Amino acid sequence: MNSTLETAPLGGAGHLEIPKRWRIGQGILCLLIVLLGVYYFTIGWHSAAAETRLADNLSLFDAVGLLVLMGFIWLTTPAAATLAWATFQESVRRKWMFALLIFAVVMLVNSTFFTWMQPGSQEKFIQDFGLGFIVIITMLMAIFLGVALVPPEIERRTILTILSKPVDRAQFLIGKFLGLCLTLLVNLAILSLMFLLTYALFRFRLDQGIKAALSVYPGHPGLGFELGNLTAALSLQYGFLIIMAALALTLSLLLSNIAAIVVSFLVYFGGQTSGYWEYLSRGNSDNALDKGLAPAVRGTIRAIYFVLPRLDRFDVRERLVNHMPIGFNYMFKSFSSGLVYAAVLLIITYLLFSDREF
Repeated sequence: MNSTLETAPLGGAGHLEIPKRWRIGQGILCLLIVLLGVYYFTIGWHSAAAETRLADNLSLFDAVGLLVLMGFIWLTTPAAATLAWATFQESVRRKWMFALLIFAVVMLVNSTFFTWMQPGSQEKFIQDFGLGFIVIITMLMAIFLGVALVPPEIERRTILTILSKPVDRAQFLIGKFLGLCLTLLVNLAILSLMFLLTYALFRFRLDQGIKAALSVYPGHPGLGFELGNLTAALSLQYGFLIIMAALALTLSLLLSNIAAIVVSFLVYFGGQTSGYWEYLSRGNSDNALDKGLAPAVRGTIRAIYFVLPRLDRFDVRERLVNHMPIGFNYMFKSFSSGLVYAAVLLIITYLLFSDREF
């Protein structure tokens, strides 16, 4: 670790000087994010001519998401980065996670074997199966790793050793969370690469050649379009994983491991159907379903909808099977709202952790 860190006051109680090179790097990253925001708010929020206009609007969350990302980058110190790397190494050494990753890779590589279940729509079946399977596997990793980040450190009392270094509690949580995000990113990248290669080989075989697979004609958008859309969908999956990781980390400080896992799954299912909760919370008196709802029930539904994350925004499988492009503006809005929700969860986590006695 940097000598500056080693000579700083113990427990993070004193001022910890950040190396200038580190701050310069953070400044460059923040500048790139600002440029991305300028592009989005001037041009990027409009859909391309051939794309859906579903996300053609601006909201406060679009800007807040950028500010959250820049703030998180600026708060990350070398100490947090060291903790993140240690957390990543510890996570990848877990036998159950390695076994789960190998199982997922084998299933994705052999996913073409199941195409007989949907004759005539094999490519749609593989897309839906591949994305859904990756969602399940990576979500399991996010939840089970997330609930096991902090409690074991407290039980083993190793947290006392960590906090005796020039690391405060905020940096401890940021480091742990970054390590989990890095672990999920690497696993998602591996599974995505295997899935995209498997799908490309399947299309080459189905269309009887590379040239035919890349051709574009009515009803056949071409392999290039499909791989680009699949890559966008898999990238959106990472925003979903960030939310689930932050949720699992927060719940691990409130509940036991089993209870935190159960609640995480309940939030996942609720978040995937958040559009339905929004529909009920509107209170449309002309709707037969809403007429029977008492005011107290409708108030409860509104509270549930307010608390639940909009996880349905990250599920674009319906757009894939209907050959609808996933535009930059749609991805930007989804990630921005997800970052805001994750930031709220991390703030709650810090408040729970900051006054905790060990």
